[in-house]
Amino acid sequence: MSTGYLDSHCHIADAAYENETEEVIQRAKDAGVERFLIMCVTLDEARKAIEIKKMHPEVDLAVGFHPENANETTDEGLNALEELLKTGQFCVLGEIGLDYYWVSDNKEKQKELFMKQIDLANKYDLPISIHMRDATQDTYQILKEHPCHRAGIMHCYSSSYEMAVEFMKLGYYISLGGPVTFKNSVTPKEVAAKVPLDRLLTETDCPYMTPVPFRGKRNEPMYVTYTADTIAELRNISKEELKGAVMENYKRLIHQN
Repeated sequence: MSTGYLDSHCHIADAAYENETEEVIQRAKDAGVERFLIMCVTLDEARKAIEIKKMHPEVDLAVGFHPENANETTDEGLNALEELLKTGQFCVLGEIGLDYYWVSDNKEKQKELFMKQIDLANKYDLPISIHMRDATQDTYQILKEHPCHRAGIMHCYSSSYEMAVEFMKLGYYISLGGPVTFKNSVTPKEVAAKVPLDRLLTETDCPYMTPVPFRGKRNEPMYVTYTADTIAELRNISKEELKGAVMENYKRLIHQN
């Protein structure tokens, strides 16, 4: 039986899909997407995603506070996050990490929030999904010195292949999204071609990062097919081999093998 595509990072509980979540999921299924990991970066999104999962068992859930929200995240918020983790509904803690592109005057606050959430992941035996933008070295140092026991996913990875090797040594999977399809995206294409097949994942990061040929439009999980097919082409392997390997990697990560 053929394996479907994986979207290991989609924000379909986001307001961008208000009142059309069912249609978005159905379009993805029609395109061959078999599994979704919904990222929830607010408590409201998390509650909405729990309702989505009741209707769609092929959906998995992740929750965590994005580094952009470091200034607003309180201890009360972290306690509420922990209450959600206690429900057992979430298989990944994320997306969490560091972003010095949008906000760079609160680096210490971002690092503190990152490490507190790694501690929560360890407490509940969860892998993490990492957001890393213009912060490669600090992200690496934290993951090395303040490790997550289950490691996790380098989401929409955009750094060098050499650094990908270092993150893989720490146990992380390298997830690639729409940029791998962009004409001039040399580094993502190199990463896609060189990363060992047993360390690769695919994602959309929708509603952002829409792949070619839909770049500039709102992204959806159905477009992960273009990213995955591009990776297969870059590696000179069949779509089926790529899809099968990616799905095995994902199941291994969330302990469903």
